[in-house]
Amino acid sequence: MGRVPVSFERVAAAFEADVARVRPCQSGETEYSSEDLTDLSDLVKSFIEKEGEEEDAVGVGWDDADEDLEWFDSEKREILQTIFSDDGDDDFKCIIRREIDLALNLVVENEKSAPQFKPQLMSRLRERGFDAGLCKCKWKRNRRFPGGDYEYIDVNFAGNRYIVEISLVAEFEIAHPINHYSSLLEIFPQIFVGKLEELKQVVRLMCNAIKRSMKSIEMYIPPWRRIEYMQAKWFSSYRRITDEVATKRTSSSLSSSRSIGFDAMKSYKCRDDYVSKPAFGVYHLTNAFYADGPGMLL
Repeated sequence: MGRVPVSFERVAAAFEADVARVRPCQSGETEYSSEDLTDLSDLVKSFIEKEGEEEDAVGVGWDDADEDLEWFDSEKREILQTIFSDDGDDDFKCIIRREIDLALNLVVENEKSAPQFKPQLMSRLRERGFDAGLCKCKWKRNRRFPGGDYEYIDVNFAGNRYIVEISLVAEFEIAHPINHYSSLLEIFPQIFVGKLEELKQVVRLMCNAIKRSMKSIEMYIPPWRRIEYMQAKWFSSYRRITDEVATKRTSSSLSSSRSIGFDAMKSYKCRDDYVSKPAFGVYHLTNAFYADGPGMLL
């Protein structure tokens, strides 16, 4: 008996029920829904594609598909290289990346995983004139993936929202990767700065590659590496913190130990009247783009 096609409306309704349970951690500074709930259509599409791929995989010998896999990953490499390249026409991404690179010179390597690292990096960017925020999201467990929470930094400029990640590659590491998959991980930069659509493309591409890599060695794909879980990290509803609240929450741990991260830079203190004036940031960013003289990044 032929399989009855999955009704788009029925699948959409199922995902709407799941997405409706995705809410910010708590009421707070500024709340945002996901970008059109990132894309209900993307989630539905990934669900339908998953169903189709699982059917196609039945009876397929992975040893016989090496050439197709190599071609497929070659195409992925080209896409990732384009996204991560500095050769594009978006100079603002380069400015953010350079500022973060300067900040990282002040941080000991093992401190990058400390809870206060991201809040302090966000504050550092705001002190330098960027409209940066610490985005916190939390999602509940459902039938397809476990609950969780995640924090990341974003920067708004000229109507665009840029996502900032230090060591984005760590979010896609898996056990026993095949060589084709490892070659994709090698392309990732230490500092990722990209628009939301670019990150969506990276997530879709890498989750597909994870599936191929793990299936090729007959390993189970853990729920936290499935596309629905990965999308929830960056594209679910979030709460955006843009003031001293982020750093105050870690002040007790900092006061009882040596300075961590950017706390040593006493000349930079985020004040409400400082970060509330957008003209200040625009002035410095304008200098960075159009002036050869002293500017934000010197």
